[in-house]
Parts: sequence; structure tokens; C-alpha cells
Amino acid sequence: MSAILTISGKEHSVEPGVTIEEAVRAAGSLPDAFLFLIDGRPVPMDTPIEDGMTIKAVKVASGG
Repeated sequence: MSAILTISGKEHSVEPGVTIEEAVRAAGSLPDAFLFLIDGRPVPMDTPIEDGMTIKAVKVASGG
């Protein structure tokens, strides 16, 4: 089985056992540009991905 990582509206299938950070980098994005949510709750990017997880990456806006 796998997990689903959604970045900017695009779903990526991810194998369990890697961290969110590793999965985001493998998808071609920079993890520092996002907050990561599982079940609507923020989680750190070093969270290991498990079977059936659904992770949403939310773009962080900064500046003044």
C-alpha cells in the first residue's frame, strides 16, 4: 500500500518508510516552503510516512 502527499493540488503516491521531507524533495519541491497537515493537524517534516496516510502540504507565505 502507499500514502498520498498533496502538494499544490497535485497528488503524489508515496511509499511508507520515508519522512515527509524526503517525499517532498523526491517530488521536486522544497519542504521549507510548506506546512504539513495530517488530519488537519500540523506535523513536523521529519514525520515518518505510514501506509494509508494522507498528507497535505500548504504553501507558506511570508514577507511584509
